[in-house]
Amino acid sequence: MSNLDKTLDVVGKGVNRFQIGCWTIFANLFFAAFCLWGAYAAYTGWQLQTKGVTTPGTVVRLEEHSSGDGSCCTYAPVVDFKVSDQAYSFEGDNASYPPAYEVGEQVDVRYDPTDPNTAQIDSYFERWVFPVTIIPAMILAALILNFFMIRAWRRGEPIGE
Repeated sequence: MSNLDKTLDVVGKGVNRFQIGCWTIFANLFFAAFCLWGAYAAYTGWQLQTKGVTTPGTVVRLEEHSSGDGSCCTYAPVVDFKVSDQAYSFEGDNASYPPAYEVGEQVDVRYDPTDPNTAQIDSYFERWVFPVTIIPAMILAALILNFFMIRAWRRGEPIGE
């Protein structure tokens, strides 16, 4: 093997390790962003649970959400409620099929008394399902990804081939 071939091999391995490192950092930032979103949802849920006030609300419509692959549909409830004779409305955080709520259904709403625009349907599921599932899922995905990426980096294995 000539010096040029050895140099190209060393440079190729270095570029591969750099690529693995960049992809690992990018993926970890992606996972961290979702964890932060989950933490924000948990914080908002905790604030509403500890400092929020409940009032009756009504499901006024079901907002249809379709997936990007063309399949149809999940439905999120849109809830109206009143605070001090002022009307507020919000879309529920969890969409489902079949719909979990019906139009006209009465629900309890928990809202922030200093900002009634911050509101959720007052149920454990509505408040906690997202943060309780997304944070552990992203941590597990990051652990698995890091295990395989570090292993590939140490071995000098090319990725994506």
